[in-house]
Amino acid sequence: GASQTKLPGGGGVATPSTPLDVVTFSEDELRAAVGAANDWGTYVTVHAYTPEAIQRAIRAGVQCIEHASLMDDESARMIARTGTWLSAQPLPRELADAFPVGSTEWLKAQEVFDGTDQTYKLAKKYKLKTAWGTDVLFSSALAGRQGAILASMSQWFTPPEILVMATSTNAELLKLSGKRTPYKNDVGVVKEGAFADLLLVEGNPLENINLVADPERNFKVIMKDGVVYKNSL
Repeated sequence: GASQTKLPGGGGVATPSTPLDVVTFSEDELRAAVGAANDWGTYVTVHAYTPEAIQRAIRAGVQCIEHASLMDDESARMIARTGTWLSAQPLPRELADAFPVGSTEWLKAQEVFDGTDQTYKLAKKYKLKTAWGTDVLFSSALAGRQGAILASMSQWFTPPEILVMATSTNAELLKLSGKRTPYKNDVGVVKEGAFADLLLVEGNPLENINLVADPERNFKVIMKDGVVYKNSL
């Protein structure tokens, strides 16, 4: 019943037994996963930080790279040449404080966070198809900060670019799941028949993206699936 499949193509921050530089599937294994997903009418995305993990996944036909925080110029050019998606995350540095300072996980987090600036600069340089990922799971506190995390993208993108990325561009990526999509109506667009997820913002986020960092104060109307959850007008 999965709408798409994500594989761990390399080491992770929160996994103490896997260094960042390792690759965890062979190209044949990745290709088999891609073939199985294609047979099911959907796609594979891969957790990958390093150039080797990124390039191996792309050679196997993976359609989206998650994170890519240690991406180099060659990998970025390969992503651009193949039309692969990039889903990157501008995570706040203090997230590393979830681990003891100096621990393996904390040190890996520093390396990943150090690479974020280069990843987004390469994404802009090569005009990569870039989605806005959050990597926020099972944390209501972090979920409440997603507006601020989105606003932090202003280091690399204009407010209109950020808003488009988080809405219609993200929807375009999700549509790769084809008939396996969990959404029975169109997403990422404002039109009759589409899912009605709408925000009414006090002020103009096209000029001041920081408005989305304080949803409690600035989001006057919140509508999801056509149901109004907040209306302070």
